[in-house]
Amino acid sequence: MKKIIALVLSLVMLLACAAATAEAEKDSMGTLKVNKAFDIRYSALPNDYTLFIYQQNDMTIIANIKSTQKDLPQMGLVIAFNDEWAGTERLNDVSEEDLQAIKDSFSDEYEEQLTFDMKETAAGTKLLTVMTPGGQDAYVYTIYKDHEIEMHIVPGEEQTALGEADLDRVVAFLSDMDFVPVEE
Repeated sequence: MKKIIALVLSLVMLLACAAATAEAEKDSMGTLKVNKAFDIRYSALPNDYTLFIYQQNDMTIIANIKSTQKDLPQMGLVIAFNDEWAGTERLNDVSEEDLQAIKDSFSDEYEEQLTFDMKETAAGTKLLTVMTPGGQDAYVYTIYKDHEIEMHIVPGEEQTALGEADLDRVVAFLSDMDFVPVEE
């Protein structure tokens, strides 16, 4: 019986060490400081993508995510604190009227009819996907811990249009992103 307990405890410790190591392997994208400080981290980017921070201040991170492969889309990422969403944990928590207002804000920018869909991260956070006709532009939008997160996706040089796999790539990246509290 003691051997079984020792074995179980050893396995628990091994799994805890593995989880801590996996967390430590994530790269920091940057720190946002509003009321609290969050370090935004991610693991590896797929398909030879590289993240370039274009601008960062205490409330906003603007980055480009590019691949050297010309048949893959290019992405822009904006993470910004928004007073309007203060106290909002996730997009899941907004009312139908607020969700419609978000959709309308995208529609105001385009003359053509946009296609809206909802997806979800691995943690269950809802994502609003927006596609222009012909797949020439796409957006993935969400709210997380008072911050708006928006990915703008455009076809790569050798792509004629964006497809579902391109949106799935963004969902996977957003599923992997962590807002880790930073103690000051």
